[in-house]
Amino acid sequence: MIGVMFLTYERTDYALETLEGLNSYLHTSEPVHLHIADDGSRQEHWEKVLNYAQRLTWVSRLTTSNSGRQGYGANYNLGTQAIHQDCDIVLPLEDDWRLMRDLRLDPLAAMLRNDPQVSCIRLGYIGWTQPLRGEFFASQGQTLLLLDPDSPEPHVFAGHPRLETREYERRVGPWPTGLRAGETEFAITHRAAARQGVVWPADLIHPRGDLFAHIGTISSEAIRADREGAAPA
Repeated sequence: MIGVMFLTYERTDYALETLEGLNSYLHTSEPVHLHIADDGSRQEHWEKVLNYAQRLTWVSRLTTSNSGRQGYGANYNLGTQAIHQDCDIVLPLEDDWRLMRDLRLDPLAAMLRNDPQVSCIRLGYIGWTQPLRGEFFASQGQTLLLLDPDSPEPHVFAGHPRLETREYERRVGPWPTGLRAGETEFAITHRAAARQGVVWPADLIHPRGDLFAHIGTISSEAIRADREGAAPA
């Protein structure tokens, strides 16, 4: 089974638009487990997101968790605990990344299950400020760039949309808690396990990223700070 782990907090319009993108363009012949991992949003947000998700006919199983405003890492960890129960392939997706065109998961899932070189398929843009090395190879009839785990660029792994194996996520381990979202991702990028087996699908995505669009300008951290009566750092 393929799992979609949908991470959300308060940004209702963005969340619904992201789910709409999945509904329009995500394709697979496999059953899909959709898990909504919410970090303690208000009831109004929660009800709207859940009501929309319940109408998605391609979802075989729908589960939820609530980390009670413990932050990004705690929310992520609760989500993986739920989705690892029955999914060997996972698509982690934040509530402000909208799928813009058809994404067929079957060939990518076959690659993850059958090619030992591949553990994590990046589906967002490729960005770098330091050398990011890689080697092209073919798998399941597709051209891939296997990113060098020893590249000076920290973001071999990146927290953008991606498809990865349950075993990869377990090797990377629990995400750190008590950090802001960007700091949490940056901590993960420096784990050796997170940098192994990461590929970019050259036949599917332009380096600038044209499969998912990062929508909106309001960050979850800004909303959290506003709810707590403090200025965002």
